[in-house]
Amino acid sequence: MILALSRAALLGALLLGAAQPVVAQTIPALPPATPAPAPVTPPDPAPTPAPEPAPVTPAPVPAPEPAPVTPVTPAPTPPAPTAPAPKPPRNTAPLLITVEAQWPALVDGKKTMVPFSRTLTIPGPRAEALRARGTVTSSLDADLAAFIASLPLKAQDARFEQGEGWEGWAVVQRNGLKVDPVATRQNVLAALKDPRSVKAKVVVTGQSTPARTLNYFSSRGLTAHLGSGVTNYYGSSAARMTNIHTGAANFKDRLFEGKTFSFNQMIGPISTRSGYVTGLVISGERTANGVGGGICQVSTTVFRTLYSAGLPVQERRNHSYQVHYYDPQGLDATIYQPSQDLRFANDTGGALWFQADWDDKQARLSVHVFGKPRDFTVELGMPRTLRSTPAPKDRLIQDSTLAAGQRKQVDWAAPGAVIEVTRKFVRDGKTFKQDTLRSEYRPWPNIFLVGTKS
Repeated sequence: MILALSRAALLGALLLGAAQPVVAQTIPALPPATPAPAPVTPPDPAPTPAPEPAPVTPAPVPAPEPAPVTPVTPAPTPPAPTAPAPKPPRNTAPLLITVEAQWPALVDGKKTMVPFSRTLTIPGPRAEALRARGTVTSSLDADLAAFIASLPLKAQDARFEQGEGWEGWAVVQRNGLKVDPVATRQNVLAALKDPRSVKAKVVVTGQSTPARTLNYFSSRGLTAHLGSGVTNYYGSSAARMTNIHTGAANFKDRLFEGKTFSFNQMIGPISTRSGYVTGLVISGERTANGVGGGICQVSTTVFRTLYSAGLPVQERRNHSYQVHYYDPQGLDATIYQPSQDLRFANDTGGALWFQADWDDKQARLSVHVFGKPRDFTVELGMPRTLRSTPAPKDRLIQDSTLAAGQRKQVDWAAPGAVIEVTRKFVRDGKTFKQDTLRSEYRPWPNIFLVGTKS
């Protein structure tokens, strides 16, 4: 840049000198100007692949020291609203307080166990309210105590029973249950506090045995049901029902070990000392008051029991007329001490066990007999009426115990009839023996007592 400016200044001086007189001066010679060489563009070199750079490990850089931070106190934030906890689902089911046990039994002559269960049901609405409270209330405590008291806490003598978890008849030994009421209450409380629970168990800690056990029956071979008899005493007076109870009690859990069964011997004397009262009895051509009226309800039921069991009949007499209590007709038996009895031969080869039960609400008397198993069954045909005679006109009987003009019916009209019943003995599906029972009834009128008492 300096050299270029000097050349410009020199040129200007020469031009100025041509127009003015020349003044001699000594001017130093300048070196000849050397032209700058023209720039040479080198040819493009052939591309040479760049060598791969050697891996460089960066030197560790020390972390800068953090600048001091001045703590900032945040502004208070209002708490977020808390969502309510989900409510457990409602349990509206009833609460079942259940006791379960097992009792010894003889089924088909073999010792086994049969189930026993009983349940106290707390209805759904009440159970839901108790779950909400989560406590055993005083009313629930009272119900629980009453339920436990109703359980078979006292042992009952073994006897034949029908149809509770087994087929047919079985001897059941109902042991007494030993219950822990405190532990049972805790179970109930735990069930109330568990929102899903619907059951609570009664805690049974043991059992007590009765005086008459299974061995009483097994040792005597009393394992099979032989026969049953049923009659209905609907419409009976209070006195007649008393005599039925008194007579039937002689067949309630009673053992007979003789060869000949006698009804009169089984029941003993019919008297007020034995518990009988005065009731209506058939006496000759009329119905009259007598001690033990109604005992023939028992003798008829026992007759049906032993007849259906297949025992041979040794003595039996039907009633004078068709008594409406004893439908179906043709299967009744009257007794009159000491002359008239009901007797059967005991051909079972062992003892007989009687059980009697009655239900006054249904006016139903049942007598059952058990013994050694037999290799045949007995089939009773339906009664067949061979001949019938119309009933006579009504009969009126004066009675001084009734007020004058009062009228009371004591007998109902029945036609006379001859009726037969056939009994078959069947083994392996084939009848090997049969017999026929024949009953003859006289025609009988309606009988009314007419009061004469003034």
